[in-house]
Amino acid sequence: MQPVVVEHRIEDMVQVSDVQINGQLAFTRQVTHAYPYPGSFISSALVAQDLKARVSVFFDQATWDSVTYADAVTGSVAPGTYNDILAPLIVTNNGAVTEKWALRFTNTTTFEVIGEHVGTISNGNITTDTSPINPATGSPYFTIKGIGWGSGWSVGNVLRFNTVGALFPVWIVRTIQQGPESVINDKFTILVRGDVDRP
Repeated sequence: MQPVVVEHRIEDMVQVSDVQINGQLAFTRQVTHAYPYPGSFISSALVAQDLKARVSVFFDQATWDSVTYADAVTGSVAPGTYNDILAPLIVTNNGAVTEKWALRFTNTTTFEVIGEHVGTISNGNITTDTSPINPATGSPYFTIKGIGWGSGWSVGNVLRFNTVGALFPVWIVRTIQQGPESVINDKFTILVRGDVDRP
């Protein structure tokens, strides 16, 4: 669609060694270009290293108080079990979030999917795959395979696991000094940059 707007940029990525309240910055090395002022921008970067969705905790227990999301068995283990060697829990970078999950059995074959923060979001059955959808991405939070369920489950038994999403957690705090308004347009932009290493 016309008109097309193309933006070009020249940048240096350097570490800041000092910041003054008046806006002056000092760097650990020389920049490679003479940047015009006004018209140039400076950004902060948080280096996140490698990020990948994963499962961090996985166990079953006989009973659950519906409140405590402990990362180890509380009380006794459930009589049934899930074979996560045969059928490991599937998580993807697009759908998984950092969350503590409980699959609580409502009878011998069906269970409800409960997240510590997202609440009760779905139901499942041990005879089929269960893939509750993350509404923010349209992809499953996780997929648990029907083939992995053993027999012996009863009402109240729980399969507990934690998922870790491929998102880097960031808190953003904006501080503005007291005084009269000094600029018309005061704004900021957040940009996520990354790449994929392929074997």
